[in-house]
Amino acid sequence: MSPDRFTLDHINPRSLGGSNDLDNLALACHRCNQRHYNFTDGVDSETQSLANLFHPRQMDWTEHFIWTSDGIRIFGTTAIGRATYQRLDLNDDFHNNGAIQQARWIWVSSGWHPPDADPQQ
Repeated sequence: MSPDRFTLDHINPRSLGGSNDLDNLALACHRCNQRHYNFTDGVDSETQSLANLFHPRQMDWTEHFIWTSDGIRIFGTTAIGRATYQRLDLNDDFHNNGAIQQARWIWVSSGWHPPDADPQQ
């Protein structure tokens, strides 16, 4: 994703009573913003129960997600992570012919990805 394709995503959507206050916004790429839509929960693939989506202002990314050893794919490690992974299709398994995985491959090859602090398998 190019930097100009990033938008501010409403964590608690305005359609559900959220505001435009900075505390309720998070930087998100266009595809994640569209897939987040106004959802606040998703289905945890392990338990088949509803779980809240990851909230970047209140939660630690490293507690809910892990990268594969090659840095191309990401998976949820908790109910919140798995529900978010599924709802936002974080690996483009269901959309865009794997475009995000191709972009990540370029980022990994260039040494830009994954972030040093993020856990890997």
